[in-house]
Amino acid sequence: MDYLKDLFEFLKIDTTSAKGKGEEGARFLVDYMKENGIEAELIQHKSKNPYVYGEINVGASKTLLIYNHYDVQPVEPLDKWNTDPFNPVIKDNKIYARGVGDDKGSLLARLQAIIDLMKENKLKINIKFLYEGEEEIGSPNMEDFLKDYHEKFKADYILWEGSGRAPNNAPQIVLGVKGLLYVELRKKTPKDLHSMYAPIAENPVWDLVYVLRSLRDESGRVLIPHFYDKVKKLTEEEKRYLNIDERYLEQAIEQKVQEGGMLRLVEEPTCNIAGIYGGYTGEGSKTVIPSYSFVKIDFRLVPDQDPEEVLKLLKEYIAPYGIEIVKYGSVRPYRTSINSEIARALINSAKRVYGVEPIVLPNSPGTGPMEMISRHLNIKQIADGVGVDNYGSNIHSFNENIYVDDYKLGMMWMKELLAELSR
Repeated sequence: MDYLKDLFEFLKIDTTSAKGKGEEGARFLVDYMKENGIEAELIQHKSKNPYVYGEINVGASKTLLIYNHYDVQPVEPLDKWNTDPFNPVIKDNKIYARGVGDDKGSLLARLQAIIDLMKENKLKINIKFLYEGEEEIGSPNMEDFLKDYHEKFKADYILWEGSGRAPNNAPQIVLGVKGLLYVELRKKTPKDLHSMYAPIAENPVWDLVYVLRSLRDESGRVLIPHFYDKVKKLTEEEKRYLNIDERYLEQAIEQKVQEGGMLRLVEEPTCNIAGIYGGYTGEGSKTVIPSYSFVKIDFRLVPDQDPEEVLKLLKEYIAPYGIEIVKYGSVRPYRTSINSEIARALINSAKRVYGVEPIVLPNSPGTGPMEMISRHLNIKQIADGVGVDNYGSNIHSFNENIYVDDYKLGMMWMKELLAELSR
């Protein structure tokens, strides 16, 4: 098998879900799996981009479900790319292409490793595949899909889309995700007014400023009563695997990291201003009391917070200000135990392949639909690892890249993980 040649053929296919593209990529995967002896099919369901299902049954007592997505983010602005994003190239031992880090590279490295094991008669665990084509637009149809097809995807464990290298270059394993509550706060008055009326007129911008000041203190602690009541703190063992020097985080965000570093990033919930608008923002001056102002806020939530409970607390807390609240979306947090079979197998296999202790995040600082998938499939062990990207891979940005060596190591990690789960 020419691993990189096959990867390049996959990377050449534009699967930008935001532009309605993807079906060609899905068909490539089904054909590739069938050509290599794997049962596979397209499932169109309600989405424009079909789901891909595959299965290898070796008669084992355990089954691993592997989730990846084949869609990618838009490539614009093109003038920031040094190469054609859909014409992969190798330069300085790096592969440059859209999707090579997120998520086509991890998808195919895992698949090729499994095909190798299958052909060598060394696969000792049943495998199921779920490849999605709408992850980059928020998986809008996934929940309905799982409601209709949950019987098809029964398994003991789920391997998530593919976490590669941590900021310190050790292999990274992620056992969960933060949840999310995204809202917009709005305040309106009947019309714009001359600013001379400021002593007697209400100003929506000031009203939002007062509300925002009441939500969070200077350290980042959220001030909503009972906000932290259900926060599940990390165990000492979970903290031990978060051993990342703060300088690596500072390189990643290109600014000074606040005290607490990696522990705060993983363990703490947040209240973040994502965007704000109010009043005159044009050139020069305009003395006006604006009639409309809004702010967009996202709360990243940790186990065992519930976004609907947090929304209720928020509404009660800011009710005296007369602010309108619009909810845009919510996702529940999720965390798999570090002592679960899937976590121990990922940790042990990573040590063997990379020769160092992995970094293990009990949950990602980001958000994903792990809880929803766990709930519909009744699978309690979900973990992320066996990826090919690194913190310099520029995923979602221009000049997306991975190291050729990391692609090969990703295949090795996949084989070791399956051996570990088979024991």
